[in-house]
Amino acid sequence: MHYLRYLLSAVTILAGSGLLVISRQLPNATQTKQDDHSPVIAEPFPAPPILGIAINAHHISDLKLYLESVDQIAKIGANSLIVVTPMFQTLVDSNEIRYLPKKCPTAQQLIAILKHAKKRNLHTTLLPIVLIEKPGEKDWRGVIEPTDWDAWWKSYDNFIDRFVKIAVTADVDLFSIGSELNTTESQINRWTRIAKNVRQSFPGKLTYSANWDRYDKIKLWPLVDIMSVSSYFELSRDDEDAPFEILRDAWIKERDLLLKTAKQYDRPLMLSEVGYPSLSSAAAFPWNYVAKDGEQADHAAQARCYEAFFAAWTDVVVDPTNLAIGFHCYHWDPYHHGDSRDTGYGIKGKPALEIIRKGFEDIRRQAADAKQ
Repeated sequence: MHYLRYLLSAVTILAGSGLLVISRQLPNATQTKQDDHSPVIAEPFPAPPILGIAINAHHISDLKLYLESVDQIAKIGANSLIVVTPMFQTLVDSNEIRYLPKKCPTAQQLIAILKHAKKRNLHTTLLPIVLIEKPGEKDWRGVIEPTDWDAWWKSYDNFIDRFVKIAVTADVDLFSIGSELNTTESQINRWTRIAKNVRQSFPGKLTYSANWDRYDKIKLWPLVDIMSVSSYFELSRDDEDAPFEILRDAWIKERDLLLKTAKQYDRPLMLSEVGYPSLSSAAAFPWNYVAKDGEQADHAAQARCYEAFFAAWTDVVVDPTNLAIGFHCYHWDPYHHGDSRDTGYGIKGKPALEIIRKGFEDIRRQAADAKQ
């Protein structure tokens, strides 16, 4: 995702039916001995399609709000929850990653949220991200350049260990070993070691969440079980008011390219984040959530983008013959409720929420019909 999404860094199968064994075969599912590049798949895995919602877990002053949010996510028909949570480095060239109590949740809070999601029959994913505490105008995790890579990786290893312990305690289904760390992705030996170390203690599956503009350029997909993509594709850069048909066709083009890469690496494809801010520029620059001074929320623009997404993806995620296993809509905001000043990605209280609810319902119905 573009740096602007995290410029303000201060700041998900079937519900009610339990977990089913996956019907689309994951790679090497019967493998009993692994090498450095071949995953061993834990069983069982929930059957696609994955219909999820993401929630950000930064500093939490009221845990009850998050537990209630999980309940609401389950009620709209989601069957999966992805919890996005930060670790911080001071600057893009810093060598140390730190836990900031005023900006991060506690381990106990994360465990409580994830365990509550399991009680609601939600598949769970834990996705730790690196945020920059003091970012420059174009600084974000995708452009980090530590002055000492060895020191940075040692620090990153330590934080991944911390999150793995949380994931194991909370019985998480899927763990992301990284997200949008563009400048690290060529360091395959480092990622190989991390994936291998995580597998020693985490019994679930692993993923990595690549940025939307370079998922086809990275070579670490053989290290993980599922290919995840942070999907903030620019659908219409030249026309912020582009009609639904244009947005749908743009999504179809991106969808086909995503599936091509998934086939190349023989990995199931999950869209870890699909989101749009409530801004007039949502279709053009979905990665940019920063509103201009005095700009009012444009919930219709957000809704139109979600309509295009479901039109492009419903038939694909229903089809058991392809590698697309599902997606997570970004995100559920416990603190905002869709008023005229709510320009963010949150869907609560906005027209997009009903589009997503109906989209989930349509996919579940079509998937059930396809099995008969």
